[in-house]
Amino acid sequence: MNDDNITRVRLDPENVSHGKTDWEKVAAMTEEEIDKAAEADSDCLPLSQQELNEFRRTSITDADLVVRSLSSC
Repeated sequence: MNDDNITRVRLDPENVSHGKTDWEKVAAMTEEEIDKAAEADSDCLPLSQQELNEFRRTSITDADLVVRSLSSC
């Protein structure tokens, strides 16, 4: 395996990112306000019911097959 293509990352427990979400503000919002804010975010629009219906449950076996097929390349 070529180490030039591998990036190794280690979590620094002293410098953990906690994000920028103002959870108190979120807790004070109604469901309608949350939905409206989500729909206004063009970078990450909520999924439609049709898109949600197209999801399928996967098993560990499916994921294991992907890993095996990738490792055989």
